[in-house]
Amino acid sequence: MATSNESLTRQLREQERLHHLLSSILNRFLTTKTVDFNMRVDQSLAELGRYFAVDRVYVFDYDFANQVCHNTFEWCAKGVTPEMDNLQGVPIDVLPEWVDTHMSGATMYIPRVSDLSERSAVRAILEPQSIQSLLAVPMMQGKTCHGFVGFDSVVSERTYTTYEQHALQDFSNALLGAVERHRIEAEREEAQRILAEREKELIDYQEGLVRTLLRLSALRNNETGNHIERVQDLSTLFATILFEHQYPSVSPHFIEGIRLAAPLHDIGKISIPDSILLKSKELSDQEWGSIRDHVRVGGEVLKDLQTQFPENYLIQMAYHIALYHHEHWDGTGYSEGLKGEEIPLEARIVTIIDVYDALRTVRPYKPAFTHEEAITAMHNMEGAFDPTLFDLFLLHQEEMEAMFDQTFKAH
Repeated sequence: MATSNESLTRQLREQERLHHLLSSILNRFLTTKTVDFNMRVDQSLAELGRYFAVDRVYVFDYDFANQVCHNTFEWCAKGVTPEMDNLQGVPIDVLPEWVDTHMSGATMYIPRVSDLSERSAVRAILEPQSIQSLLAVPMMQGKTCHGFVGFDSVVSERTYTTYEQHALQDFSNALLGAVERHRIEAEREEAQRILAEREKELIDYQEGLVRTLLRLSALRNNETGNHIERVQDLSTLFATILFEHQYPSVSPHFIEGIRLAAPLHDIGKISIPDSILLKSKELSDQEWGSIRDHVRVGGEVLKDLQTQFPENYLIQMAYHIALYHHEHWDGTGYSEGLKGEEIPLEARIVTIIDVYDALRTVRPYKPAFTHEEAITAMHNMEGAFDPTLFDLFLLHQEEMEAMFDQTFKAH
């Protein structure tokens, strides 16, 4: 009775050890990064081989499309010759019984290879590998067999128990699950790579479109010192400042959008004759009407593009800026008479920047203002600006002045 209890205790301890091993392997598969996957499989095969004291542990993949199978992983005990290099592209049509057994979900167990018929194709493959006994369980996903995992006994014959078969099947299931997970992750990474490439292509296209429109706009640009470039740099800096203040709706995506869209604010000036743009004397009411009409023309140019690309964030932002950057917070601007937050945020930003830059530079009708003079003039433009944005502009006016000076010299 005591002997029976001791035997049962040993058996329970062995089961506990095996359970711990398989749990450890499963956890490893679940947490392993794709780049470390092969190394972890090799490690797991070694642990299984040592635990069950077998001579080889291996994994084969079935490639039914090409009617071959490949030895993808292998561990060998000390002194046992590896065979993986010799077992690539093995035709599966010479092993119909073997393959049919696995495809049915059953285990291939050969306790004595020498008992197989001398004409057996299986024996012809196993004997050159010095295999005396073999246990190979299929890797099944539903009714589909993806390959098999096996134990080889090379040094001597061996009887494999149902207990060992179940353990190998558990490992097979864990491995197949891990392979499937990493396949999905690899596909997702590839999809993300392709998406990133397409996003870059889109950005390149957008920037190319901006450059084309800017060249068109520059043909009618009368401002000195590259007003377009300064509005771009100052708007980008101001949007970045707003992001640092956690201003609602301002994100890195928004900052990149305004960087590309802000230079198009005066695209509508392509419709204004030089005789008006370059006039140094006071403009007539009709001429002022032509000047003001540039926001409508710019809006129409970009509206056509927006119709073609309705989901394009950059074009939508450029459209808002071109059409609304002369609107005032109190509703006294043009051309729609929008007020408050009816005016899109990107347009409210460019309104401040456009006025600041216009004041700081020479125009046919005025001299350049100093930074202090420009700020004073903007203070006197009651109701023109979003008060919250203008307060932040004033808070960071030293940075804005430095960017203006830097960009003015650079261009």
